[in-house]
Amino acid sequence: MPLNAKTQTGSRNTNFPPLESGSYPARVLNVIDCGLQPQRPYQGQPKNPAHEVLITYELSDEFVLDEDGAPQEDKPRQVSESFPFYSLASERAKSTIRYNVLDPTGAVDGDWVKLVGTPIMLTIVQSPDKKNPTRIYENVGGLSPMRKKDVSSLPTMVGESKVFDLDEPDMDIFNSLFPWMQKKEVSNLEFEGSKLQSLLSDHETADVTIVDEPDDSLEKLSY
Repeated sequence: MPLNAKTQTGSRNTNFPPLESGSYPARVLNVIDCGLQPQRPYQGQPKNPAHEVLITYELSDEFVLDEDGAPQEDKPRQVSESFPFYSLASERAKSTIRYNVLDPTGAVDGDWVKLVGTPIMLTIVQSPDKKNPTRIYENVGGLSPMRKKDVSSLPTMVGESKVFDLDEPDMDIFNSLFPWMQKKEVSNLEFEGSKLQSLLSDHETADVTIVDEPDDSLEKLSY
């Protein structure tokens, strides 16, 4: 075992070792509407709340490891990032930059839902936790187009894609989300009086176990 404290991940699940920095073939797996979310201050100045979206990518050649450390090819690794969701007119917004890479010709007319399954090269950058530098996370550094000849040889997507829209919440999808995702949904600033609140109140089977997020940045989540 390399005795390097910078790469030691502490109590992190060894089935999910940190991914190396670099480019990975991937597909868009999930598009999750997170609603109106508070934003971190920028350079000490408060920022207005913003509507956010959570995007999950399924990696095509990285897999969860079994107890013996062997890759399980039926369990691809996933990486998620969240960001404010703006109109395409906001050219410098991360949501616009991401969208323009995924749909450079505007074929789906701004509809993120139709981007599910889109092949992409995903750039991952390792980032140590600010509170615990020995714990390593993977940030999505950026996206780039995949060559057509590489797309043709890309494996089909394994995971079941999920699309969640707070305007028309699907409770089957909601109940299938990780608890930290559910927490983000019900803590959005427009939850009170929303359709989701009403459905959660009406459905006796909706037993939501809400836990704290694994980290304070949803751009650092991989599994």
